Amino acid sequence: MKISIRLIILILLMSQLFLSSCLQKLVLNSLGALEDTVQLKYITNGDKKIIFFPMHHVGKSNFYNDAKRKIDSLLSIGFIVYYENVRMTAKDSLQKDTLYRKARKITGVDFVSAFNNKGYIDTVNNTLLGKKTKYVAKYKLVNQPRTIFPLSDTLRVKNVDANFVQLISACENKYGPVVLEKYDYETKFGEKYKSQKNKEMFQYFLAGFRNTIISNTILTERNKRIILVYGSKHLDGIFENLVAADKNFKQVDKF
Repeated sequence: MKISIRLIILILLMSQLFLSSCLQKLVLNSLGALEDTVQLKYITNGDKKIIFFPMHHVGKSNFYNDAKRKIDSLLSIGFIVYYENVRMTAKDSLQKDTLYRKARKITGVDFVSAFNNKGYIDTVNNTLLGKKTKYVAKYKLVNQPRTIFPLSDTLRVKNVDANFVQLISACENKYGPVVLEKYDYETKFGEKYKSQKNKEMFQYFLAGFRNTIISNTILTERNKRIILVYGSKHLDGIFENLVAADKNFKQVDKF
């Protein structure tokens, strides 16, 4: 299960609102789900070459086919891939339950229900996150395929991201303990949940801490050609971290 800022926004909007048809289209368009091609971003410090692929978890087949063609071409000339995937690494069921409840309290998102879905789009019933929408059929939207890069090629394709244990620990170290109350325990996963989010912690959970992991890994990476496959909102934070470490990093139109 991959977690990006765009995915969180989509889950929050679709789970809380019965969106009008017009608003559904605006949301999908703003999240990039209606794009036909992937618009690449380029970063370099004169030594390392980084190509950012702004990704989203629902979209057109044309978009994902275009991304796959471009990634395959870049892999053939020596690039490696970093991709996002926030994992649950805890084995103990009680620890998992606590982590998911704390994550829900921080973000307002029911990750258990989200993870139990095989995908965000049901093309048979034309639903997106359980909400009926005509745009699934109209634009032939699909779930992000797992085949846009070769996951089995672990030498060239790397999951560079935080896990839930790291995310919760980082938030608590920075902002203090996330205290679960009676309401947090009594509200089951899958039920409506009202979260009083700390906006700074919310952003730190979704992007800030994760961007630090990504940028630090880039800085220590021996390979000088790197593809980043992440939600588009990660770009600015990653770039800021790189510039803070090396002022030679800059965004360019092409290499």
